[in-house]
Amino acid sequence: METYLTDLIQRMLDKSDQDTVRISSDTISWKALREAEKIANDRYIPQLIDFIDNEKDKEKRGRAYFLLGHITRNTQNATATGYLISRIDKEKDKYVLSTLLDRIQYLDKPLNTDITPIIHATRSNQWQIRDSAISALKGSKDPLAEDTLIDIIKDPGSKNGLWYVNSTLANIGTRKSIPYLLALLDHKQQDVSGTALNAILAISDASDLPVFITQLEKGKNKFTALLGVIRYGNATVIPNVVKRIKELVSKKRPVYTVGANGNTEIVYAMEFLSGFAATTAEPKQMFDLLTTKKQDLLWDSEKDWLAQNRDKFDK
Repeated sequence: METYLTDLIQRMLDKSDQDTVRISSDTISWKALREAEKIANDRYIPQLIDFIDNEKDKEKRGRAYFLLGHITRNTQNATATGYLISRIDKEKDKYVLSTLLDRIQYLDKPLNTDITPIIHATRSNQWQIRDSAISALKGSKDPLAEDTLIDIIKDPGSKNGLWYVNSTLANIGTRKSIPYLLALLDHKQQDVSGTALNAILAISDASDLPVFITQLEKGKNKFTALLGVIRYGNATVIPNVVKRIKELVSKKRPVYTVGANGNTEIVYAMEFLSGFAATTAEPKQMFDLLTTKKQDLLWDSEKDWLAQNRDKFDK
């Protein structure tokens, strides 16, 4: 193997400065890991495959998987993807195997990809392996991947790993998964119910609007529910959106929460209402309420958005 690759793997494992460097991002290993993430030279792939096949040191193999996984992702190399998946059944150390599965998670897996080793790993009794294997099904086009995740939800003994199941279904799920995700909306663990609704949102279409309206009224994950309501709703859901805004400004909110694009619930809701400002009175009424009586209960970003978008409500 080329000296550069050998040196990079060694640097990724280097702990010599961890007790002397105050900032982790300044350590030799951190810099080497970030370097590895950017490599897109598929000439290194056969060399790393040969190295992994023959290396006895599990820590070196683990770092080689990290490096090969990133090169495979950066080059979209199908042969390397198949090789990494084939190594799942050969690795016995749970930490090395978890590292391998974590890299597979980010690789595209066309329909002809054999995902059987990943499916087997989802049945592991070791959570490090099981949870990483569930996530490794992301990017799969094989219907068996979705069926495997549904079976985990259906299994009454599946108390753990459901967060990972929901996250993966948000990536690969179809409408086939929705009834099983609906069953998780009342789950006692907030992260399970929340990720289930998020997965439904990712899979959903306009026919699912009643689900989001119900969750906005009675559910535990109102932010995601609001996103569903404004994605599929029309003027008929204005009362639901107005009610939610009033709930949000009924008292000071303790946590500043934003969605994927950096907006708060109130900004999402007001952006939706602005589309109806020319035809109904509620948008202007809510704008006036928020910019007067309720202004002290707004975050600065919300005040800024309202100031910048005043013209949308003056119609």
